[in-house]
Amino acid sequence: MSTILSIGVYLLESYAIYRLAIIRNLPNPIFAFIPFFQLFMLGQIGDSLKYLNPQVNSMFGNIPLSYALPLISIAQSLLRYPFSGIANLVLSFGTLLVYYLIFSFYVPRWCVLFTAISCLPTIVLALSILSVIPVFGAFFGMAEIVLGLASILTPVVGPLLILYSIRGRRW
Repeated sequence: MSTILSIGVYLLESYAIYRLAIIRNLPNPIFAFIPFFQLFMLGQIGDSLKYLNPQVNSMFGNIPLSYALPLISIAQSLLRYPFSGIANLVLSFGTLLVYYLIFSFYVPRWCVLFTAISCLPTIVLALSILSVIPVFGAFFGMAEIVLGLASILTPVVGPLLILYSIRGRRW
């Protein structure tokens, strides 16, 4: 059952990135459906939007998100426990940065709210990492079932908000 949900979440996220790549007129939007290149496409979307936001551009203008996100994903799979968790958090924050850029461009009125709602998978990830640490395990260990279900369902939030943000836009 969780495999079917994960595939559904992946297809929804891929479709949201694909649709946004078409709207942004980026090359090869079909890459959004290929697992490794999905992060590349998300980074390209972020790169095309970060120059329109002066605050983000001043902080992250020199970082090519289209290459950084896939490389962090590779590092996450190659590193061992404490570093793979940190790499996963960095990847989550990079994805959140791109979501912020998308929402600030397409729905500036609801940008902060949509970004905060899209934070749910990162919060669930941080809580699951904290539940493994022995000091915090007693506090967060009880919520293991909730965290397991939330880790499957919360990634739907970001792509749904992206699709809501770009509704009515022409291909």
